[in-house]
Amino acid sequence: MVRERRSKGPCALILIIGIALILGGCDRSPRTDSKKEEGREKVMLAPKSRKPSPSVPTPAPATSTSPLQQKEEKRHYVYDPTGKRDPFQPFIAMQTPVKPSGEQISLTPLQKYDLSQLKLVAILVGKTEGRAMVEDSEGKGYIVEKGTYIGRNFGKVKKILKDSVIIEERYKDYLGNIRSKEILLRLHVPGEGEKL
Repeated sequence: MVRERRSKGPCALILIIGIALILGGCDRSPRTDSKKEEGREKVMLAPKSRKPSPSVPTPAPATSTSPLQQKEEKRHYVYDPTGKRDPFQPFIAMQTPVKPSGEQISLTPLQKYDLSQLKLVAILVGKTEGRAMVEDSEGKGYIVEKGTYIGRNFGKVKKILKDSVIIEERYKDYLGNIRSKEILLRLHVPGEGEKL
C-alpha cells in the first residue's frame, strides 16, 4: 500500500487569501447613508480649549435646512394595530361557518355538497310556500322549501322566488363578529351553459 501525500500548501494558501479578502472588506466604522448627508451641511466646531477673542463677534453657523427637511426629520410613524386585522392571517380562511345553535340538525345529503355543486332545476310556486328542486353533480334531485338547510356552510333557504332561490349563510369574520351573506341560486335553463 502506497499512499500519496498531497501538499497542503495550495489549499492553505487559498484559504488564507479568502480570509484576508473577507476581513479586508469589513469596516469597523458605522455605515452612513450618503443620500441623507448630501442635503446636510457639515459644521466643524472649534475645540473648547480655544476661546474666541471678545472683540470679534462669532457669526452663527448658517443652516441650509428647509422647513420640508425639518418636517421629514421630525416625522416618526408608529404602527397601531388596534382594530386592524393581522395582515399575515389569510382572509378567506378566517370566515368560519356558524352552526345554528339551539336546533338539533342532522346532516342531510344536501349539506354534503358545496353550493357551487348544486343547480336549481325547477320551482313550484302556489298559494302556499313555494318549493324548489335542486340537482347535485351526480344528477340526483332534492326538494327544498323555506327553512331547509343546504350546503356545507349551514346555508338556509330564506326565500323562493319565481326564477331563483335565496340562501342565507352565517359566518364569523376575522374579528369574531357573526355576519350573514345571501347567495342566489338561479333557475337552470336546459341548454344554457352546456357545450355542444
